[in-house]
Amino acid sequence: MTHRATTSGLVRSAKYVFLLASGIAAFTTPQHFRHNARSKTYWQLKSSTQSTAMPQISPVHIEILSNQGYVVIPSFLSRELVEELRDDILGLRQNGAFREAKIGQDSTNELNKNIRIAETCFLGRNRPELTKIYGDDSVRDRPNGLYDTLDSLCEKLTGLCWKESSTRLDKSLTELLYAYYPSGGFYRRHRDAIPNSASVLRKYSLLIYLNRDGWDGTKDAGQLRIHLDGGGDEVPPGVEPKFVDVDPLGGTLVLFKSDEIPHEVLDTNSERFALVGWYNRAVSASDIGNLGDGGTSDTVRVGMLAVALALVTVGVANIVG
Repeated sequence: MTHRATTSGLVRSAKYVFLLASGIAAFTTPQHFRHNARSKTYWQLKSSTQSTAMPQISPVHIEILSNQGYVVIPSFLSRELVEELRDDILGLRQNGAFREAKIGQDSTNELNKNIRIAETCFLGRNRPELTKIYGDDSVRDRPNGLYDTLDSLCEKLTGLCWKESSTRLDKSLTELLYAYYPSGGFYRRHRDAIPNSASVLRKYSLLIYLNRDGWDGTKDAGQLRIHLDGGGDEVPPGVEPKFVDVDPLGGTLVLFKSDEIPHEVLDTNSERFALVGWYNRAVSASDIGNLGDGGTSDTVRVGMLAVALALVTVGVANIVG
């Protein structure tokens, strides 16, 4: 007997398997910029003062993100919250929650210290490996804490996603992790969203720096380099390099379009702490076809998509800026 799955059923099945396999929960730069000679003038915006305890971004920030593909917002998080989150990283590392970061995605995920030296810890509400360390009252889980802040940020970006691509962000597919770079750590140029892989769901990448006060761009290094030369993982042949360097000052938020902005972490001379995440769009019927070849059955395509999506949190999520 042959079975024919409906398109909506395929999408629901793929998403359901992904959520079961990954355990993802719905939730989950700086004051000084360096430009090379050919990069355009950068809009540096201070985050607007809010009466609420939860950080917010303004419509102006969203407009800049839409127009130039990235936006850097200094002092998005308070100094106090930055210190709490950095202590959270140190505590999780001491309790064995971090792993050496790999590169690649899906079945190609591998350790390559020529491209990346870092450690990561996946985050999300109700992840058992985290709740057994701190319970459910950590700085991440508390009201107006990290997860609530990132949920709110996702809601702010939903309108932009619809405007640009007629798709909506799906908070249940948000990816979030801590990234720790030791002295000597780095991550070479890369993109966060790669065609024909589960990472195509990524719409907006986010970085929040959690470094100590007094970070010195010259002494400590470790800048985020945002490439603006129109290339992918490499500078296009015959094109002059064009980039913006962002000092990873504590509290700074960086947002950029995952499929448009190649970036890298320059060699750091000090311990470097960051929160990294991706806001993903909802799974569509076309995603199933794009992850398989023309002769693949619907059943196999569902399996491929489900596995690829599940690996977002163990493979693709290792693409960190």
